[in-house]
Amino acid sequence: MKTIGMSLAGFAALLATGCTSVDKTVQLGVGETKHLTAYRADNCGAPAPSYANVSARLPKAKTIRYSDGGLRSRNSKQCGRQVPTRAINATGVAAGDETHRYQDTIRIVVK
Repeated sequence: MKTIGMSLAGFAALLATGCTSVDKTVQLGVGETKHLTAYRADNCGAPAPSYANVSARLPKAKTIRYSDGGLRSRNSKQCGRQVPTRAINATGVAAGDETHRYQDTIRIVVK
């Protein structure tokens, strides 16, 4: 029998958000900080949003604490080019497994 790499709680959280697939998984330890995601402005030509603007839209999380990852850039499929973004970091604060919808659906595993 093949096992699935998601806890029952993680799967329940995924179903609760209405998401059926995960775009990426971020694994980190308690106290460890990693890049989680990045947000671009609604307008492809606009500068990156502020951390205050983005943090107000982030989902509540039990296993991580969010922080400002600074200004970055990424290739945007919608814009068809590199655009400025606000990076969001995650620091593990409690062991667990949860899935949230950002621009992508991200599974977060904290060990």
